[in-house]
Amino acid sequence: MIYTDRVKTDDRPIPPPRSGALRIAAVAVLAAATAVLTLLPKIPIPGTQGYVHLGDAAVVFAGLVFGPFTALLAGGLGTAAADLVGGYAQWAPISFVVHGLQGLVVGLLVRRHPGSILLAVAAGVLGTLVMAAGYFLGGLAIEGLGRTLSAVPWNLVQAAAGAVLGIPLSIAVRAAYPPVRNLSW
Repeated sequence: MIYTDRVKTDDRPIPPPRSGALRIAAVAVLAAATAVLTLLPKIPIPGTQGYVHLGDAAVVFAGLVFGPFTALLAGGLGTAAADLVGGYAQWAPISFVVHGLQGLVVGLLVRRHPGSILLAVAAGVLGTLVMAAGYFLGGLAIEGLGRTLSAVPWNLVQAAAGAVLGIPLSIAVRAAYPPVRNLSW
């Protein structure tokens, strides 16, 4: 099979180009979805300034379907924007870094074998640990040790729930729309 100036020489379809505009659009849409899922529903964590949300599902989904760099940007921008809009501006830089790293780690782990369920589960677990550790470190600076320690179990539950929701969603989207694999970077 040879492609010359995007003219195919056999019956296989030509994969879409990986344009910068398409990547920017994917990041923007996924960041918006992450922000909405971070804001709604928002369940306050007792004794802390934090809250439990579904934004992690979008971060895991982005990493599994769209790759590490889309997930890095969408996860970081989406959760930081939600913090800014939702009255948690002091957490926005931490959310940007923590959820960005969470998405990056998930995407990097499954990059070579994007359809592997076992790797997706491992990526979800590792992403959960990255998120919990990141908020623990960030929380020390904002809330101190006591409040930060009390938030750790909630952060683990939130991130694990995000993986439990994001993994099947990614499998369903990949099955329903196979060309989505060409959007990963």
